[in-house]
Amino acid sequence: MLDVKVECNQTASPKEIQDFVADIDTEVLVGFLAGRQHVPTLHKADTEKPNEKRRGKYVGIDGRDDPQNERAIETAELAKILTFGSANIPARPFIEEGLLSEKEELLKEAEKQTDNARKGQANWAKLGTKAVGAVQKFVRSDYYKTNIPNSSKTIEFKGSDTPLIDGGDLINSLEFVVEGRK
Repeated sequence: MLDVKVECNQTASPKEIQDFVADIDTEVLVGFLAGRQHVPTLHKADTEKPNEKRRGKYVGIDGRDDPQNERAIETAELAKILTFGSANIPARPFIEEGLLSEKEELLKEAEKQTDNARKGQANWAKLGTKAVGAVQKFVRSDYYKTNIPNSSKTIEFKGSDTPLIDGGDLINSLEFVVEGRK
């Protein structure tokens, strides 16, 4: 879990700090909501052999490339597998790396909203939106294509060499939630 602390450049008494922290008690979480089913993508392999049963709709993911295994997968579960890897898939911690890629910009926004919170005007959704955008931008970059590319089997199956993007359902499902006092 990525945990970021924001510095405040103002002086205050310990009591004022305790009161402020109690009032602000807010977290902005970025990830995938459980319960949402991943929408499978029509692959190159599906269009080349349309009369065969749908083959390998989840190629390489824990036995789901077995044509008899048509079990649906939740978007959150798929993201977990892609983040931590499996026997067939290398780890690509895209949420953490995406947030770190825009760390300075996100910290500036967090500091701005922290200052706004003192005035009772925090807009934590703005921070959440920027965080989701940072991860989406990172996934759409060539970072994984260059550093942890898809296997030749996956490229052949998908018809694409872009890791983590297979129709866009996963990355477009990324959301943020503001917990605590808003």
